[in-house]
Amino acid sequence: MNAFSKISRFYLFHGEDEYTKMKKVKDLINSVIQKGFEDFDYHYFESRGLDMPTLINAASSPPFGSPIRVVLLRNVDKVSPKGQTLLMKFIESIPEYTTLVLTSGKLEPKDKKKKIFKALLAHKKDCIEFAEPTPEKALILLEQTAKDLQIDITREALEYLVETIGCKVGILEQEINKLAIYAGNDTVIGEGDVAQLIGAGTMGTVVDLPVKIARGEIADAIKLLHHLQLTKQGEGTILFRIKDFFLKLNMAKTTNVPSYILAKNFRLLKKTSDALVQIAPRLSFSCLINCLHYIYESEISLKSAGLKKNIILIDLVSRLGVEVNRE
Repeated sequence: MNAFSKISRFYLFHGEDEYTKMKKVKDLINSVIQKGFEDFDYHYFESRGLDMPTLINAASSPPFGSPIRVVLLRNVDKVSPKGQTLLMKFIESIPEYTTLVLTSGKLEPKDKKKKIFKALLAHKKDCIEFAEPTPEKALILLEQTAKDLQIDITREALEYLVETIGCKVGILEQEINKLAIYAGNDTVIGEGDVAQLIGAGTMGTVVDLPVKIARGEIADAIKLLHHLQLTKQGEGTILFRIKDFFLKLNMAKTTNVPSYILAKNFRLLKKTSDALVQIAPRLSFSCLINCLHYIYESEISLKSAGLKKNIILIDLVSRLGVEVNRE
């Protein structure tokens, strides 16, 4: 047991970054479970419908071939009130040969007021938050991944990837692995490679669509929309990107702050904040309000399934284009 004396009796891993969270769980399992004894000394439980005495019995049994038994309970916030009461009592008497790993999504202030989380969070050193990284932190993680994969990729391409995919670490790592295979070892991966693999080729990706619309480049926007639809990009995703960009445009116009402050305060990449600060002064508040109204109308139309989804989006891009080009 001396070698594992630093292993706590329980851990709470919480936050939106599910990929890194589960990677931490896997690292813990690999560090304490003897190879070949995974089926005997590691137990996995989901919270919904869980009979808590079953988990307690598993966690109370000595390990067969490993120094420590690991018991994982995912989504502890979904445990029934009765189960939470039993769990809180058990936490104070977990055997020294067991470590109990509890996971949860992001804990809102109201969650932290619940008895179960008050009890768990009181042990600060055993509670680790896995928040979704900021765009800048996601870039740093990607740069390290690229280094580990021994691929040459420009920072602009990495920024483009984060803008297009978002900050979900697991998805970003999957996409950079695909880029490594696509581009090969002897090629410097650029923005064009990103667009070719996860977008609409030379036309760009879904992240470029609202920028073209807001700049009044409607012919190019319609072409890009057509190519995105051909590549089976989801209509809901396309509409979300348009809506998100115009909401940020409205925010940029309202705050009227420099690009670097916008990036810092609202977790944006510099490239995104630069585009917002450049475009926002050209559009009036009434234009932005009208554009958002058209977007919300299209959102309702998509949900009602009254028209074909591709027609709804073409109509939306056209109406936004007319509005923007009136300025």
